[in-house]
Amino acid sequence: MDVRTAIRVRVSTRRYSGQLVDRPVLDGLLATVAGCARLAEPGVRLELVSGQEEVGQILARYAGVYGLVQGAPHLLVGLIPADTDQARLDLGYVLEQVVLEATRLGLGTCWMTGSYHPLEAATQLGVGPEEEVAAAVALGIPRQDRLARLHDGVVRRVVAGHRRLPLERLVFDGRWGRAWTTEGADPALVEVLECARLAPSAKNRQPWRFVVGAGRLSLALVEPAPIDAGIVMSHVTLARADLGRPGRWEVCLGDPALARDLGLPASAVPVAVTSWQ
Repeated sequence: MDVRTAIRVRVSTRRYSGQLVDRPVLDGLLATVAGCARLAEPGVRLELVSGQEEVGQILARYAGVYGLVQGAPHLLVGLIPADTDQARLDLGYVLEQVVLEATRLGLGTCWMTGSYHPLEAATQLGVGPEEEVAAAVALGIPRQDRLARLHDGVVRRVVAGHRRLPLERLVFDGRWGRAWTTEGADPALVEVLECARLAPSAKNRQPWRFVVGAGRLSLALVEPAPIDAGIVMSHVTLARADLGRPGRWEVCLGDPALARDLGLPASAVPVAVTSWQ
């Protein structure tokens, strides 16, 4: 499975078989972290919690649809050295690459940024005060029985996990507010933006917006969500590399000059730019 297929087939899995994933597979998955592209100097890291009881102690503290994850035998825990937007951006960027690699391997995952107990995760991992638990991803083999599929489908509808805004609502032409259309656009760019559109986000809010023009692709946020921004940036990076059009992001968090150049409203925050020729 190539990465663009993984982007299209990835869904949030909330029912797992409970079976531990084979250690060589886990080791290979964790080894991908070292090779992940990053947005900043290394500092973000991932740790693995294994065992249904151990994972359940971390996940069972919250109610609501985003807490309805059962049978997960593993939990990927994202740690940041300081609670900054840059660190959270990098965590989203790195952890989503691992999520998509897990999808390629046929494993199920589910992002969680609020429906778990970070202090319990920190205690189990022996994390010191110099680091913070900022996100977690359930990991395991999805259940395939009818009841599990029905449950996941119901939850997905409740949280609107099956919905995505159209590209025309997410992308602007040259400056904020100018209508953009796929008609006549570079097919590779359209494909990359489609892969970005499918990125997961907290409560499926899709808080990112793109501005295309002047030989570049710019990203802004319409609400504070640096982890979500990192996730969508990883989709852009991986999709364009898969298409033979690699590129790098330049992070410009809150840059007022970029905000003016893009014509951003006061409610939007510039995040990053990447060249597109």
